[in-house]
Amino acid sequence: MNNRSLIAALNFEPQATPPIWLMRQAGRYLPEYQQVRKNFTNFLDMIKRPEICAELALQPINRFDLDASILFSDILTIPSAMGLGLEFGEGHGPIFSNPISSIKDIENLPKSVPHEELRYVYEAVVATKKVLPNQLPLIGFCGSPWTLAAYSIEGKGSKDFIKTKDFLKKNSAAVSTLLEILTQACYEYLKEQIKCGVQAVQIFDSWADILSVEDFEEFSLKPTNQLITLLREDVTTSATPIILFEKAPPREISTNDLKGVTCLSLHWTQDLIKANSAFKGSHVLQGNLNPAILKSDEEEIEKAVNAILEEMSGYPGFIFNLGHGITPDIEPNKVQLMIDLIRNN
Repeated sequence: MNNRSLIAALNFEPQATPPIWLMRQAGRYLPEYQQVRKNFTNFLDMIKRPEICAELALQPINRFDLDASILFSDILTIPSAMGLGLEFGEGHGPIFSNPISSIKDIENLPKSVPHEELRYVYEAVVATKKVLPNQLPLIGFCGSPWTLAAYSIEGKGSKDFIKTKDFLKKNSAAVSTLLEILTQACYEYLKEQIKCGVQAVQIFDSWADILSVEDFEEFSLKPTNQLITLLREDVTTSATPIILFEKAPPREISTNDLKGVTCLSLHWTQDLIKANSAFKGSHVLQGNLNPAILKSDEEEIEKAVNAILEEMSGYPGFIFNLGHGITPDIEPNKVQLMIDLIRNN
């Protein structure tokens, strides 16, 4: 039994060795994942099989002895359940066959999360809890309201989100309505995950970086804070730790109103030294090694890992993680090297 605990860290307890888990820790960089994935032509078919999700969530735990598992699912399950026609084609990311293109499309959305359409996610939580080692925490998650809105309007991932930005400029009031719908849906979705057994939740604001400072405040931060408030005011969810990941937000994270957030998961572009100074005593910090460093040689990986460990030594509630999801081109042996460096430091 190790002496590292994610839940202890989320309760602001300093540990000699920080707990570690990885965003996208179950995925394409693992050969054992690829063996399962080849049995499914459609990614959605795979994540709708709770027993498969449990198997995939367990793979990185078995290989690396990580200190937490995260539900194997996707951030776009909510808009998919709302009828936007989510598909995952070969060789590219998610695409919606029925994206939001008008104010009428927003008006026609369900006003609460369609739980029956998401039953496979909740069943995956239960199935995963059954196979995880005793005491190992399971993290649930959702996309932030803004991230779900951006995908739903754009219809796919994008480098510039031109369609989304244009729609926002012309229909800002309607986008605010959309965000209210998605905020309520995210709250109900996370609440159900918590009821099924997850012990912490992470909100992924994957497209915070596409907004101006002013729009970030109004359309990203505001609905995320509303979501956090809903979770904190509900007796079922009030005590569950909340982790927030914002991808390269357009302003210093220390300037944001982050009441109710337990842990800030820092993007690799964010300054860990400034965050240490700004949030010590108020927030747990998670992160923030640049995943690309894991493609470097051993010396460079050791240098980068040690820099983070030195900076965060003694910080009450530090969790080691990457500053973004792990990418498919990273070799598992490099991940093992990083973990060994952390645990043998």
